[in-house]
Amino acid sequence: MKTLDVAEAARIIDRMDGGIDGPDVVETIDLRGVQAAMLKRGILYIAGTNEFSDWFEFNFDFIHDRAPDAHGFRMAPGDSGALWHAGFLEHAQIVYAFAKPQKPAFIIGHSLGGASAQIVGASLGVPSLSFGSPRPYHGRAHFGREGFVLNICRTDDTLCHLPPRFFGFRHIGSVHWLNPPAHDVEEGHSIESYAKLLEDGPLPASFPKAWPPTG
Repeated sequence: MKTLDVAEAARIIDRMDGGIDGPDVVETIDLRGVQAAMLKRGILYIAGTNEFSDWFEFNFDFIHDRAPDAHGFRMAPGDSGALWHAGFLEHAQIVYAFAKPQKPAFIIGHSLGGASAQIVGASLGVPSLSFGSPRPYHGRAHFGREGFVLNICRTDDTLCHLPPRFFGFRHIGSVHWLNPPAHDVEEGHSIESYAKLLEDGPLPASFPKAWPPTG
């Protein structure tokens, strides 16, 4: 089984620098602020919040919903009936339409891109790595093939704690929390901070160095 080194995946995202241009880019999509690129080795990279407007169109989608348990977040059902943060679902649906015919071997994303990576990865059944991502899913029921998804979160990354779990939101797939030696709320969300921590440690003994795990 092919695997992707987790630290390498973080560095790939870091090198993309929030855009979709680079020597390894094979094909791209840039639609309504949603950006993603197919890279060599079959890696689908989903860009995160690299434009100020993204935060308002997708991340800060806090329009009040009629659902009594939405707690002010605008919610939307997916094709399966599962309930999602509407902004993250809308972003992921655009990526999904691009990704499905590409048949990626891996999916990677950070921040808003990580939220999409969770949804698209679990929908397609593709090994996916999500860094510094918010919680896109509302409910406890198992969704799709979420065992393919690994979330890497820093304890000092505020976005990983949103929307709040006590409101019924959760990450899709497994979640590994990293506790940096020194917390840095201001910089803890950056993909560079994730890449550095993954390379320098400390990492929990149970942390998977590659995804999917080999055994």
